[in-house]
Amino acid sequence: MALPNFLIAGMAKCGTSSLAQYLQQHPEVFISKQKEPRYFSSQCMPFPINGPKGDKLEDWYVKSFEAYKALFEGVTENAIGEASADTIYFHKCTIPIIKEKLGDPKIIIILRNPAKRAFSAYQHLVRDERESGSFQEALSKEAYYIENNYELIHHFRAVSHYYEHVQAFMEAFTEVKVILNEDLQRKPKEVLKSVIEFLGVSADFDFETDLKFNESGIPKNRLLHDNLQQQNSPIRKLIRPIARVILPTEEKRRRMVTWLSGRNLSKMEFSDEEYKSLLKEFEPEVIKLEELLNRDLSIWKV
Repeated sequence: MALPNFLIAGMAKCGTSSLAQYLQQHPEVFISKQKEPRYFSSQCMPFPINGPKGDKLEDWYVKSFEAYKALFEGVTENAIGEASADTIYFHKCTIPIIKEKLGDPKIIIILRNPAKRAFSAYQHLVRDERESGSFQEALSKEAYYIENNYELIHHFRAVSHYYEHVQAFMEAFTEVKVILNEDLQRKPKEVLKSVIEFLGVSADFDFETDLKFNESGIPKNRLLHDNLQQQNSPIRKLIRPIARVILPTEEKRRRMVTWLSGRNLSKMEFSDEEYKSLLKEFEPEVIKLEELLNRDLSIWKV
């Protein structure tokens, strides 16, 4: 029975979607088609999820181990994994379950400038019409969101406090690889080569890294954005026969949807004052993380 031997465990809005999409290009790597099954976190959190569109979010969670196993049925690739960006955040609960169900899988963690990560989460919520106020208003409501069981993406500051979560995974699992989103953006092929070497598959592979996935921002055209996000939307159903002729493979059609989605987004303004204020708040923890990872993280400091 095939089960994951590696997990992309998070963090949210740090590039887990892009990393997963890149890795699944490799012929020896399998990543579940459902990018975020969230099985392990589903065992930890109460339902229902509150907040805007919270009633629709619960369907994303694979709650039973039988359903989770079905995601990997018949898989024969050497490296088998999945990417659920909230796995690491709920580490106190998820680690024991991972060890019980999967043993000692390889763990990949991707981190990002903590202030930019928090702002990206806010932009994501604005994009999906789940947040309408300013960034500061959203930050001021964070405690309320956490207390009232809003989805993880509403935990703006909390998710950006990485140290405790990373330390817990490094102590619990034998092989843990931590990469930075900034490195993935700046030198993607070099980073991906190091990741597939970590996974123990052939490093002789040329990845396509021109696209970014699950980007945040404000849709320039709301109707286009909503239709691109829904697999069976009226517009996608209408153009599907034509798309299958022009773009004969599922991969090419997926790449086109991703490209159109990205082109339809405009970035929001993150003021220098807000940015520096948040960085200052995170700096003591960034220093601890530097020691833990034995890595210079001055790019995350004021």
